Amino acid sequence: MIDKGSLGTEGTVYLSYNAANGKNCVSTMKAAAAGTATATTAYLQVAGSTRQTDSGSYSWFAGPVTASAAGQCVTWGGSIGTTKFDAPSGHCG
Repeated sequence: MIDKGSLGTEGTVYLSYNAANGKNCVSTMKAAAAGTATATTAYLQVAGSTRQTDSGSYSWFAGPVTASAAGQCVTWGGSIGTTKFDAPSGHCG
């Protein structure tokens, strides 16, 4: 894990990076309503590419969403219900 974003009491969005294969990964993990299916989303966008999204009514988490991003900036985030987190473009190394 290289970064995370808070969704308050609802949960957390995590950004991971695997140096062995150059891939980033985003997952949104539920806390408050864990075990209950609610709208949950995770997304990842590599600069210059199409956004990859996993969105649905999930009980525990959304994702993982993965993309090759070695040496490129990524934008990432997620949501649970109406609470969302959107990270600015970064992690460009």
